[in-house]
Amino acid sequence: MSKETSKNSTLEQISQRRSKTLSTIVCEAIEEMIISGELEAGDRINESALAGKLGVSRGPIREACRSLEQAGLLVSATNHGMYVREMTLDEARDLYEVRGALAGLTGRLIVERASDDTLKKLQELVEKMDVAANDSDLSRYYSLNLEFHDLLVEASKNPALERSYRWIVNQLHLFRRRGLVQKGNLLVSNKEHRAITDALLSRDADAADSAMRQHVAGGWVRMSAPS
Repeated sequence: MSKETSKNSTLEQISQRRSKTLSTIVCEAIEEMIISGELEAGDRINESALAGKLGVSRGPIREACRSLEQAGLLVSATNHGMYVREMTLDEARDLYEVRGALAGLTGRLIVERASDDTLKKLQELVEKMDVAANDSDLSRYYSLNLEFHDLLVEASKNPALERSYRWIVNQLHLFRRRGLVQKGNLLVSNKEHRAITDALLSRDADAADSAMRQHVAGGWVRMSAPS
């Protein structure tokens, strides 16, 4: 291989890495729009509008949309582009069943592996969610709720479990907000969070397993209830 060919190959690889990095950033931005509710189930993805909003060309938007389709957040319609996926109750139930099993394992691993500092952070998040719940501040509560559950799965110190969890939860963002909207559900949800942290602080694996599973089961009941 000549020096010129090698140079061109290297530049091409660098260009591809930069493109992948940009598409990853765009992917995360669109995902955040779905999580926040800015993009809702059934919304059409407007590539031009997103490109303008994010200050990129349409190429990274398309790459990001393909990634999000593989992740289960978007669906493509022939000759009509990409849409935010609309999930059926049956599909959501299937995911909740798997999430419940993962939650129980997560609780047991946290008891074995988490530091006292991590458990204290979880407790502090529950306190903050109490304030948001009492103020009926859904946006604040939802943000703290995501942070709480992210910290739980990170505290398990099991990358395989974390990958599986995130694959499921990313799809459930399409539904989860509606389970918190009904009056009183924020307080009920956080009561379950407190039961989880109490079990973890006691280093009781059985209680942590049970509390985690019950929280997921309660989340399914809230989410599937008629609005």
